[in-house]
Order: sequence, then C-alpha cells, then structure tokens
Amino acid sequence: MPDLHHEWLDRYSGGRFAAADPQTRAWVAAVHAARLGAARPEQPGGGWRVVWSDGIQENRHVRAPWNNQTGAVTAVAAGLLDGVPVAVTGSDHGVLRAWDLRTGLPLGEQRVDAYDVGSIAVMDDVVVATDWAHLFTWHPGTGETTRERHWGVGRAATVRDAGKWHLLLAQRGRVRIHGPRGPWRRIGHPGDTSAATIRVDGRRRVVVGGDTTRVYDLRTGEPCGGPLGGHARALAVAHVAGRPVAVVAGHDDTVRLWDLRTGAPRGRPRPERVTTLATAVVGGRAVGIGGAPGRRTRVWDLRTGVDLGTLGEAGRAVAAVGHQAVTCSSHGVVRVWDLRTLRGTPLPGHPRVGAVALAGDGVFYAWEEGMFLSAENLADGEPLPLKHALSLPGVSAVTTVPGAVVTTWWRDGALRVHDLETGERRVLAGHTGPVHALASEGSTVVSGGLDGMIGIWDVATGSSRSIVSPCAVDALTVSEGRIFACGADGVTRLFDLRTEDPLGTLPTGVAHAIDVKDQTALVGGAGLRAWDLRERTGRRLHGHAGAVTAVALRGGRAVSGGWDHTLRTWDTRTGEQAAPPVTFPWPVSALAWHHTGRLAVGMSWEVVVLEPSEH
Repeated sequence: MPDLHHEWLDRYSGGRFAAADPQTRAWVAAVHAARLGAARPEQPGGGWRVVWSDGIQENRHVRAPWNNQTGAVTAVAAGLLDGVPVAVTGSDHGVLRAWDLRTGLPLGEQRVDAYDVGSIAVMDDVVVATDWAHLFTWHPGTGETTRERHWGVGRAATVRDAGKWHLLLAQRGRVRIHGPRGPWRRIGHPGDTSAATIRVDGRRRVVVGGDTTRVYDLRTGEPCGGPLGGHARALAVAHVAGRPVAVVAGHDDTVRLWDLRTGAPRGRPRPERVTTLATAVVGGRAVGIGGAPGRRTRVWDLRTGVDLGTLGEAGRAVAAVGHQAVTCSSHGVVRVWDLRTLRGTPLPGHPRVGAVALAGDGVFYAWEEGMFLSAENLADGEPLPLKHALSLPGVSAVTTVPGAVVTTWWRDGALRVHDLETGERRVLAGHTGPVHALASEGSTVVSGGLDGMIGIWDVATGSSRSIVSPCAVDALTVSEGRIFACGADGVTRLFDLRTEDPLGTLPTGVAHAIDVKDQTALVGGAGLRAWDLRERTGRRLHGHAGAVTAVALRGGRAVSGGWDHTLRTWDTRTGEQAAPPVTFPWPVSALAWHHTGRLAVGMSWEVVVLEPSEH
C-alpha cells in the first residue's frame, strides 16, 4: 500500500487506527486510495476488493459541523458511560447518539419510539431518555432498549446512593423516584418541577424546583427545612468551599445560591436571565455555567461570583462532566468546551448514508439527515446520467421500482415517486408520522414508520392499502409476496402482500435491519440472527462487537455491518463466517447486493462498492 495512504490514515483519523492490525489498516487505506481515484488500489484480500469509493467522512476538518442528529437536537446529557466521559444527544425524531468526549467520536446511536426526546440521563452502562409520555432505556454496548409508558414524564435524572442507582422523574406537581427495588415513590411539589441531588452531612438530598424550591430526603421523601426562594426556572447543585449549595435561576432573572445545611442564601444574587444551568469543578474551583436563548453562556466562580468567561449560546441545554461542558444552541448545534481554556469545538458531524437502493446500473443512496439523494454508476462511481434532476425537499429512505425512484422524508411522512423517464414527481400521502423504512416488490412499495401503519402502495396507479401494526415499525422488507415488519416491541410480524392476512410472528427482538431470501430471514439488532422460516427457529451468528444496523442476503451468502465498523460475510447454511471481516473507517449503515455480485456499502458520508475477490 502506498505510504501516503498510511500517512493520511494516521494524520486524519486522529490516531484511531495507529495500533490496528495490518489487515485493518490495509482495508481503511484501500478505501481512501479508491476515493482518491486510484485505478487499481492495492487490495488487502479477505473475499472482497474495493471497486470505487466516494466521500470525505474521515477528514474531520472538512466535514460539516452539523448538529449531529437526524432532526433538531432537543436534549443533551453528559456523564460517565462505563467509565468513559460521554455526551448523549437526543432529537425530535427520537434518535439518541452517544459521543466519546475524549475524542469527539461517536460511540453508538439508537432510534427509540419517541415523538420528541425531552430529557436524557446517564448511569453506568445505560442511557435513560424521556418524551412526553414514555421512559426509554438504551444500552449502547448491546443496542438493547426498553420502553415504559409514564404519562406526563418530565425531566430525568439519576443518582447513586449507597452503591445503588436511583432514577428521578421530575413531572408537573411531583417528582417520582425509583430505586433498584420496590415501587415508584412520590414527592409532591407544586409547579413544573426539575430535580438535582447532592449529599448533605452524609445523607442524599433531592433539591426540587418548581413554583418554589425545596429540599427533600431521597430515601424517605420527607422535606428538609423550609422553601428556598420563589419560582425556579433552572437549578443545579455543587459543593462550594466544602459546603453543599443549590444554584437556582429564578423567573425574576436572578441566580441565587442557597446553603443546603442552613437554608440561608449564600453570596450576592447574580442578576442574569438563565434558562439552562450546570455546574462543574475546574482546577479545584466550583463554577456555574448558565445559558439562555440568544445569549452567550456565562461561566463564573460560584464562591466569589467573578465572571470567568463565556461559551457559545446554550438556549436548549447545557451539561458538564469533569472539566468539559456540552452546549446545545437554540438551532440544535452541539459543541464541546474545555472549561480550562473556554475553547470549544462542534461535535464532528456524523450524518450517514441511511439507505441504499439499486436500479439497473445505478446506485441510489440517501443521506439520512434528509438533505439530498445521490445517484452514481455502479461500475465506476461516476454521476448517473439522469434525464431529469431529482428535486427533493429531503430524503430519509429510498427504494426503487421499474422506471422510478421512491423516497420519503421523516419530517412529513409522505412518499415521493420520481419518474426517471419523464421527471414527473407524485406525492403519496397517508402516514401521520415519520417513515422509517421502505421496501418494494415489482411496482408495489411498502412503507412503515412511527405511526404503526404499514402502507402498501401501487406506484403505477397511486392506489394504497394499509395494515395497522400495534406499534411503530423500525425496519421492513418484502419477499415473495410476504411483508416482514419489525416492530418497536421486538416482534417481527408477517403479512400477505396481496390479501394483508397475518402470516405469524418471529420473536426477533428490536431490529435495525432485515432481509429475506427464500426461507431465510437475516435480522440485525443488538446482535445478528438467521431465521429458518419453515421451522420458525433462529440462531445467533457470533462475530459483531456491537449493534448490527445493515444486512443483505444473496444465494447461500449473507453480509452484515454495524457499529463495530466491520462488514462480515456468512455462510447461511453453517452460520460460520465465510471470509475475514472487512474494516471500514466508520460504522456500516446500509447494504445493497446487486445481481452481478457487487455490493454497495453505506457508512457516514461514504458509499463504497465492493466485488468478490478470490484472494
């Protein structure tokens, strides 16, 4: 492999592959060489060779500093996830993403069945998130998720007390507390509440803000002393000069500190409008971090009240862990700040190719962030010569039917049919929420999404039918007249495409991707499973070190990709890997297998086309 590609590998990958094995380095460098236009990039072997590659995702200095979410960022949390300092972001499209604050690189992502992520908290190896009516948990290490209904869920917080984790849900008129055992406990408190916890004289206290601010005992729920001031817009806690304090931003545009041992105010009030608030310890000094829409975020010494500087706008959220702060602006841009230097950088954008579809000699792939659709020639990666431009408001999923490309955008849930011959565009409306997946067979397109409706569309006539699923549809495919719809409840439901009759279920667990050929179903989720549809039995295929987000079947072979950055090839008869894994610079998010044997692989801003290799 030319030295320049390995020099690029170390320079622009932040050292991520410096200690990788030679095979891994060779694959990543081969992808880069193909991107630069090498006619015959040196191939590392392993059953595949790179035909062409297109993208710039590995150079973080030229990637767009986007807001790192599908949809607007609505919540941010910072904490330690398995001992690693992380930021976790959530969007109004129900996508959670975890980021390693040491490197700024993504650790994982998960779409949850949420209309709008309202708050996030972190404990050990689990992320907790809420929307207006549900509580979600997500294990980034395994991809496993849970969902519970809690009407009126507000803001989530977590705390460890006596070695055991407790979950707090601040709602209107109350704070609910759930320990490792037993039922939920309730603290009544007037107003729209927020909560934070701190240790006071050996006991864990809960500081609750609402129409007033008050302190309660975590274990008993009993109040400790009288109220602390009036209506709280935001609050945080800290130890200042060895004493526990509450930092309360009031509706009177004043920030006050309260000594939690005496209940008395501490220091001088700070006249400032603050709607988002956090605290941190920098160089042994407790600091406050306060933001509001349209204003720079101020950092000040909590003991002396002296201003230390400013950060960017944090109109939506601010959080801190260690010496780092994470801000989310009113426009959804997330930045990480070093509180020692007050310098910040945007989290590197991590949009991805969310779907790949093939038609004739063309590769159509959609950027999941919903901005555009690309079309390239499968043979050489050159732009596909289309008679008419694909004019789109946005794209989150794509499939093809004879003579047309069908897309959808998560913002409106409508399907758009683009006639490749005439350039005509038709809109097929029916879904009431975001559409997560599209599949096709012949001229029929099947769609599924957050509203739980499975749409069946005849593209030629525009007619439609629907099947109501009991929950959101996360992934689906169509094979030989059968619909396979993967539900958010972990059940994959089978339906007859023509009659809509149910054909049974598979207990697949929550799935990110599914493909079916003949009597074999391949399902990617927290792990990878192959299902025998005759016997309705599944077996786990071992190899991936994280969630599996893309799968494809062809003949007796299967391919899968996921968050461990690898593409793995399987013999479906034996369940064993048929070739060494292929390692890519970023997680694999989409796969499509052409009838010629070529494989289109989507990852981050990149599409790579591979073909089978004998060496």
